[in-house]
Amino acid sequence: MEPKLEEMDKEIAEEVLKKNVSDISEEILGRYFTIQGKTAIVHLNFDTFAELVDSSLGDDSVEKLNDTLFDKLKEVFALLPRKYKIKVDVYIKDYGDYTIQEAEKIVKDNFILMIYTFALERRKKNIAGLGMLFGGIGLLLLSYFLDKQALPQLLFDVINISGTLLVWEAADLTLIEKNEEAKQVKQYLRKFQGIRLLKA
Repeated sequence: MEPKLEEMDKEIAEEVLKKNVSDISEEILGRYFTIQGKTAIVHLNFDTFAELVDSSLGDDSVEKLNDTLFDKLKEVFALLPRKYKIKVDVYIKDYGDYTIQEAEKIVKDNFILMIYTFALERRKKNIAGLGMLFGGIGLLLLSYFLDKQALPQLLFDVINISGTLLVWEAADLTLIEKNEEAKQVKQYLRKFQGIRLLKA
């Protein structure tokens, strides 16, 4: 007679509680990745290289990849603890019109494009954050001067609250989000050891 699902869950839970968290991590991760010391080797499998390429953008010299490969990499980075360096082996059955060398060049070029896009987005957010900061300070100053006037309380409250919200939003965008994104990029750069394209 096969054990019931509830019994299996209870056994697994009891086993997990007995073990050290790092032991559990290595045991579970070892099922999905090849762990060699402090390096996790990730195997990604695709049928064709064409399924990774966004054929609607780019030209013969530079081709843009779609999000498929990068989404998989984000998923892997989220799964693996910080202590592991990550090597990625991408196995592709059919390269089509591409050689492996051409495909590797496209992947490397797209990594550079990804970093550039991140820097561009960060710059846009900084500009937006500064705009909100100055707008919020302007509204707070306006509310300070309007406080002396005989204006309806509701109008004063709306201006004051709007100014405060803009200042808080600017602080979140330029300080908190910036630090989180910078940490994430540093973690990616620190953990990522390389990517190879191989024939499946």
